[in-house]
Amino acid sequence: MIVNKEKLQVLDNYLQTCVEENVFPGCDFGLILPDEKYFLYHGYKQLYPQKITNDHDTIWDLASISKVLVTTTCILKLMEEGLITLKTPIADIVKEFENKTITIKDCITHSSGLEPDIAGYKNMTQEQMYDYVYHASCTFETGTKVTYSDINFILLGLVVKNLKGSLDGYAKEIMFEPLEMHDTCYNPDESVYERLAAYEDQASRNGVVRGKVHDGKAYKFGGVSGHAGVFSTLEDISHFVQMILNDGYYNGKKYFSDATIDLLKKCQTPGLNESRSIAWVLSDPNYALGDYYSEHTLYHTGFSGPSIQIDLDRKVAFVCLNNRVHPTRDNKLILTRRNNIHNLAYQCLEKGGK
Repeated sequence: MIVNKEKLQVLDNYLQTCVEENVFPGCDFGLILPDEKYFLYHGYKQLYPQKITNDHDTIWDLASISKVLVTTTCILKLMEEGLITLKTPIADIVKEFENKTITIKDCITHSSGLEPDIAGYKNMTQEQMYDYVYHASCTFETGTKVTYSDINFILLGLVVKNLKGSLDGYAKEIMFEPLEMHDTCYNPDESVYERLAAYEDQASRNGVVRGKVHDGKAYKFGGVSGHAGVFSTLEDISHFVQMILNDGYYNGKKYFSDATIDLLKKCQTPGLNESRSIAWVLSDPNYALGDYYSEHTLYHTGFSGPSIQIDLDRKVAFVCLNNRVHPTRDNKLILTRRNNIHNLAYQCLEKGGK
């Protein structure tokens, strides 16, 4: 594939229009191929209390993209090490978990049946939140449908923690360092505060959330959780994406096995209401992938605005990092714009030749 620069300018102009029409205060967009990448930057990393211009160096809160980018990668690495399989019951690793039959696969495909959220967590202590997770009830029979649940990934984060000591430590060891994701972390250091995007203005958090995780449950868990908490940059995420597009290779070294890459292409929820790979949405027409995606396209979004789309057949990915909840989560314009953005990004691609 080659990139048509005129069509790329059309996409660039559209992203600027999104800023002007308050779809999001700012965004970093990446069109990523196996051996090249194009980055576009627009708007502001903060509007309130004062405007701060967005740039290539902005560090974004990934919200639920943490689930697929980091927690899922950790689970896949544990599988490659032979420590777990998709059939492993969660309770074999997380002994406190009451349900003895729900497996890694059930949680990572959101088909466990577990409640979607920790009801009333704002009034709970951290210990009470964990206790709620351990005794979470099922709202439907496991394996009969897909219903998105943070509890699924809180449990998967605990699987990683119990096997490796900590989720953030293991992620740094097996992902952030080998993939040279130097600005990717949980709980960003104060030294990078000026680079961080701003999020919701919350009275309960003493104003605009910036430098701490936006997600309320992850915040009460100390900033590290399987469902949210990761901060990153467009440059860092492009390293992971190019590794996937290059069949598991990064800088000439094999990061994911061929079997793992093949596994990501496989639907794990055939016949159910949503098509899921290992955590990722897989070419599901009910999601905002645009109209041109291929049969093997991975996709995920985060509550605060970001999205990642990796088209494994066309060997291209689109990453859109933004802060649509700044200063308020009531802004939902992005829900109708993602399809347009992805369509315009696909229009940039041309086959080489004549």
